[in-house]
Amino acid sequence: MAPSPTRSRRARLRAFSRLDWWPRTDEVASVPLWVHILFWGVLFLLDGLMLFYNQANPKNRQPQEMLLLRALLTDLLSASVFYTNWVLLIPRTLGRGRLGPYIGGVVLLLLVYIPLRFGASWVVGGAAEDVRAKGQALEMIIPYGIMGLMTIFFSSGLRVTGDYLGGLRNRRELEHQQLLTELAMLKTQINPHFLFNTLNNIYSLTSRKSDKAPEAVLRLSEIMRYLLYESSTDTVPLSQELAHLQSFLDLQRLRLPASAPDAIRFDSESTSPDCAHPIAPLLLLPLVENAFKHGDLAARPVAVHISLVLQPSGRLTFRVLNHVAPPDELRQLPEQPGGVGLSNLRRRLALLYPNRYVLDVQSTPGQHVVTLTLLS
Repeated sequence: MAPSPTRSRRARLRAFSRLDWWPRTDEVASVPLWVHILFWGVLFLLDGLMLFYNQANPKNRQPQEMLLLRALLTDLLSASVFYTNWVLLIPRTLGRGRLGPYIGGVVLLLLVYIPLRFGASWVVGGAAEDVRAKGQALEMIIPYGIMGLMTIFFSSGLRVTGDYLGGLRNRRELEHQQLLTELAMLKTQINPHFLFNTLNNIYSLTSRKSDKAPEAVLRLSEIMRYLLYESSTDTVPLSQELAHLQSFLDLQRLRLPASAPDAIRFDSESTSPDCAHPIAPLLLLPLVENAFKHGDLAARPVAVHISLVLQPSGRLTFRVLNHVAPPDELRQLPEQPGGVGLSNLRRRLALLYPNRYVLDVQSTPGQHVVTLTLLS
């Protein structure tokens, strides 16, 4: 059964009274410079209009000095109400979710403002005739009360706007910090994942008592130096990333027999040894790792074919092709945990290149092709 209109209005009234719409803060916030400029700009504009209106009406023209003195006193009084509401009343009431005390504070401010407003008019003589008669004095209570309310509401409106913008900046900063933290965690996951796979390869060499094992350890130390020291920045030059990738390929070539030097092929177009095109570090490595982890290195003439094309527009295309051994029904291999590198890569791409990348994965019988395109 749908709620009645009366019940819906009561629910909205309760939600409003809880002040869920107001940014919660009980701190005495300093008044921003833009608020000072806007507030005093409005006051000076009203004073200028009053002086212009006085000059444009010769019959009711008042002395210029009296108008300036009245404007000074009323501006100081309005400023007192404005800043009292901003600095004291709002943080101790609305900032703590207390609507009732705020309304009481507004009434108290008006009870102070209205008599002082009469006093300012009396001092300069501009309202002497008004306050002599009780009836006329009562008539001025409403205009002065409206002026005070407008000043208070103007202060409250600017304060909630400032608090909202400040909260929005804080949320964006928090999201940015969370993004950096997540990226740092994703990057730290690359090192153990890479190290786990490489140590398996070195173990394979040592178990066969291969003479290539010492060179493999040396290659690994070079790669780890890059992982620890040179990839700590947000981006690295493409030439530096490709040099690291070449070291990884040299390490993988040690697994192949000497008669197959071209089984791993790496073609690079439009890139120079000192190419400074920025790229996120360790972004290409997971695709190459998967090719060696799941590919058939016994395939000939090329077991793994890697190509990179950098266009003048900054569009980068990285393609990794590896052959897959046909399934052997007679031999059942144990399942190996995997997928960490590729899922990690997808998440990093979503964070670092939002709406600026395409990751295409195609698997056909006997082949596996992954194409990564980074847009400028």
